[in-house]
Amino acid sequence: MWYKCIMAGYDSPDRKEENMKKRWIGVLALAMSAALLCGCGDKGKKGSSDSESLSAGGIQASEYVTLGEYKGLEIDVMPAEQYDDEEIEIQTKQFYFNYVQEEEGITDRPVELLDMTNIDYEGKKDGVAFEGGTAQGALLLIGSGQFIPGFEEGLVGVMPGETVDLPLTFPEAYGNSDLAGQEVVFTVTVNFIPEMEDAKVEGIGVPDVKTVDQLRQYVKNALDSRAQSEYLSAAGDAVLARLVENCEFAELPADMLQKNRESYASWLDQMAASYGMDAESYVTMYGLDYESTLDGYAEQYTKEILIMQVIAEREGMNLSDEELDARLEAYAKTSNITVDELLVNGLTKEEYRESFLYEDVLNWLVENAVNTAE
Repeated sequence: MWYKCIMAGYDSPDRKEENMKKRWIGVLALAMSAALLCGCGDKGKKGSSDSESLSAGGIQASEYVTLGEYKGLEIDVMPAEQYDDEEIEIQTKQFYFNYVQEEEGITDRPVELLDMTNIDYEGKKDGVAFEGGTAQGALLLIGSGQFIPGFEEGLVGVMPGETVDLPLTFPEAYGNSDLAGQEVVFTVTVNFIPEMEDAKVEGIGVPDVKTVDQLRQYVKNALDSRAQSEYLSAAGDAVLARLVENCEFAELPADMLQKNRESYASWLDQMAASYGMDAESYVTMYGLDYESTLDGYAEQYTKEILIMQVIAEREGMNLSDEELDARLEAYAKTSNITVDELLVNGLTKEEYRESFLYEDVLNWLVENAVNTAE
């Protein structure tokens, strides 16, 4: 079972492949293409000297796009996932015990739901141990769904030090064809029940988290943030698709198209390299043509940038120097670096300003959309 990751900046291989076909929402997403937006910037609606608005690289977007309806757009996107107390507890314990290794724990009460357990087990099919079915000192959170159906449930009520036989059946869809649908017996010994301790939380290294309760809150916040980010990603895609349909475009600026194309090509190079592949092979793996993919992205994203500028100007959206500095500080903190390090290793302040403004406009559009799925 793949567990939801709550560490900022992490992508499992499955999520990397999913993101190949999805837009990046927020600063991490927009940083890839922020250079395309970079320009000296128009002044704010009121002409303030310390305020900048979205500028689409200095191009006057209204010359290329006639804006259609953009408020109250109907979308059909599932709301952000909500996590109950049980899921938060599971995620907290998984996170804690990923960093804290215990050699002892509770031994004077039986196993309960949501306990982390230290176990030894051996799985046998027709009386013969099968490959991958044996372990000593393994950690298993009861109720996490990490093991096959019946395994975790079978340990509820077992005392530490006790050994039980669990007759189980592997699911028909199990990945190992030799075991799929097969009846087996797991012999399991519960060694002890590890507990989370305040004294060990600080050693995990999460900033400002020093107790188990603070860790739970940190995990809850991270899960909620991720769920909201995923919702915004899906809702943003839906809104942008409707927007492009509603607008009319003149011939798109060639320089912007080329820059967008080059930026996406560079991003594909990085993604492909992480798999030890070249970009063309990486794209072909998804059944796509490399050149057509670059052209399609460049056209779509150029249209979106132009739309965003026109909406930002119409709605008077801008970002002051003070607001920019505050958001850079917050973003740098999530990466555990300073703003100076962020700017040295990443984009310029003006590029980040454009990224933040793009994000603001898109979030505003989502907030003003009508989600029929809610």
